[in-house]
Amino acid sequence: MTHRRIGAFACGAWLVMIGSAAAAQTAAAPEAVAPEYRQSWADYLEMKAKAAPPKIPNWSGLWRRRVGGGGLASFGDQDPPLPGLRGYGQSTAQLTPKYKAAYDKKVADIRKDIEWGRLSYCLPAGMPRWLGEPFLKEFIVTPEKTWMINEEFSEVRRIHTDGQGHLSEGLIGPLWQGDSIGFWDGDTLVIHTTHLKAGEYQKGQPDFSFKASLLERVRMTDPETIVDEITAYDPESLLKPYKATFTYRKVNDPALRLNFSSCEEGNNAVRTPEGGTNYLLPGDPGYRDPNSFGIPDVALDSLPK
Repeated sequence: MTHRRIGAFACGAWLVMIGSAAAAQTAAAPEAVAPEYRQSWADYLEMKAKAAPPKIPNWSGLWRRRVGGGGLASFGDQDPPLPGLRGYGQSTAQLTPKYKAAYDKKVADIRKDIEWGRLSYCLPAGMPRWLGEPFLKEFIVTPEKTWMINEEFSEVRRIHTDGQGHLSEGLIGPLWQGDSIGFWDGDTLVIHTTHLKAGEYQKGQPDFSFKASLLERVRMTDPETIVDEITAYDPESLLKPYKATFTYRKVNDPALRLNFSSCEEGNNAVRTPEGGTNYLLPGDPGYRDPNSFGIPDVALDSLPK
């Protein structure tokens, strides 16, 4: 993380500043992206210069990620599972020495059943892990903006396609979903995402830094299938861009709909002294009953009769 961003977060008034400046903030000029984003930004601008006229598609309905099959892989699916890695395929990402050492340690820990992720704290998956979560998704498309909604934790991505650029550097810090802008190349949505929180690509995958950015091409290949081809760029952790493809199949079940998800209501995940994950069961000290988060009886007793 740069000194500029640390300073923004160190200031207790940062959120107030963002709120008061939101109406006045301007889009970043094409040459104004931070140095860490220039490679992905150049590729994005090249695609934009060659784009066909927009043809806004209909992505209505519910969708769920398809795992494997058809040669379409996601982060973590590229390789055969490794013994002791609980079904994960070891990453093919070409990592810098620092991040390679960290990933080797992660793989060794997973083989010893030591694994912990921020989802265990009921924190969002964030991008790009958002793409691989197996829960229902909904895509709401308009000419000016596309909303991509994941049922887990009710995570929402917003991709601005009204011609604006990225937010100015002084008015933005790391975000769970990043700052996403895009354009339509025919019926393909091209997305450029910056200002991500550092994290891991998927479970059992390497970590990326605050300097990471993403370039996506999302399209409907048939009425039942949406494909997202993504390239991750990170001068801090990657020796070359890291590519993957996520495939989503339409869920044709009229009984299903996207609902609000609150992970914290029944979260019984705890971290072990070794750094792994354990789950409290009914009767264990500290167990939280997921059905006990209504209004307490004592509060009901205090209401006027």
